[in-house]
Amino acid sequence: MRIVLILLGLALCSCSRNVEKNTSAKSMTFETEGSRVIPINDKSSNFSLLSQVLFKENADPLYIHLNYFRSNPNYLFINSFADPALDLVLEFENEGPNGVGSVTEFYFHSYDSIFLIDRYRYMVSLADSSGKVKQSYRLKENESNRPDEDSVLPMSTSQSRMFLMGKFLYIPCVPDTDPFKSQYKRKNLLIKLNLETGDYTTLLGYPEWYQDGNFWGGPDHMLPSISPSEDQTQVLVSFPLVDSVYMLDLKTERMTPYFWMGSSTIESPIPIDFADRQLEIGKRFQLATDYYFSLNYDPHRKEYWRVFHKKYDEESIEKILKRESGTPNRNSVIVYDEKLERIGEFDLDVKWRANAYDLFFLNDGVYMSATSDSIEDQLIFRQLSIQ
Repeated sequence: MRIVLILLGLALCSCSRNVEKNTSAKSMTFETEGSRVIPINDKSSNFSLLSQVLFKENADPLYIHLNYFRSNPNYLFINSFADPALDLVLEFENEGPNGVGSVTEFYFHSYDSIFLIDRYRYMVSLADSSGKVKQSYRLKENESNRPDEDSVLPMSTSQSRMFLMGKFLYIPCVPDTDPFKSQYKRKNLLIKLNLETGDYTTLLGYPEWYQDGNFWGGPDHMLPSISPSEDQTQVLVSFPLVDSVYMLDLKTERMTPYFWMGSSTIESPIPIDFADRQLEIGKRFQLATDYYFSLNYDPHRKEYWRVFHKKYDEESIEKILKRESGTPNRNSVIVYDEKLERIGEFDLDVKWRANAYDLFFLNDGVYMSATSDSIEDQLIFRQLSIQ
């Protein structure tokens, strides 16, 4: 028995050394050359919760983003990474026969098919680049814009973008009623809108991990990240507090575990009482809980990138609760290859000023926005390199 234990110990030590060797053999850096730069004018800002990179055959990719601030008209900015002459600013009226409301999110399919959403009016508009509205859809069963027990709010960000599949537009959403009240057992995290009939249903629910009777915080800790996969009929789903990655089959509308993609540095959350969610206890829970921010599939290199946010240190939490500036929390990324084998786990240096909302994949590499606070007229993307 003693010999078995010794051999087992040696094996574990060997595995540990191999892991350390593999981890230390690779590092992630921001390339100083080959940056992509997008100009910012007085109608926009260098921060956006939602952006999109559009790929068209035999054409350079376009970076598209929405004005972060409300405006009338609404502005949608289209920028070419290669040719500034292709840059456009599209305008969409708030009211009138071609009114689209106050646009909170978008999906750019083509210049003739641009989907625009006014979240708090539960309205989807299909428009073209001239601003003409072709069709409007309502994402609520009644005419009231007040939250109902069964209603959902569309909620698209760069963590979970809208996508089109045949005649269906899929829109990430958040339940109007806190999912804790239904013990996270409803399927209401993704809207499936039939563009021919205007009918819609909701699908995608929480994994069993959430359904244990505890309260798991606000949007940062309960809204999933949704990403396309190699198979267009399937999407990848990542939940903020769960190590496993899931696969949602759009044909069967069933979600199943896909593979484990966790970090050993993520600490298990300690739930709080639902009644404390609006108090200092709730704010502290948000700041003091590790969570997975987004899951991203790189179709060019067939890699999976999962970004996670570490909690703030205690001193910073105290400062932030007092509305003072604290030390930024640490952001990291886990990368797996197409065989679902781990490439590595890497910290994003705070000095990089990296913004995980703007992580995208081009033929020549992986890019993330890293714009200094002192720069207001540009959005700078630097290439992430694993060496």
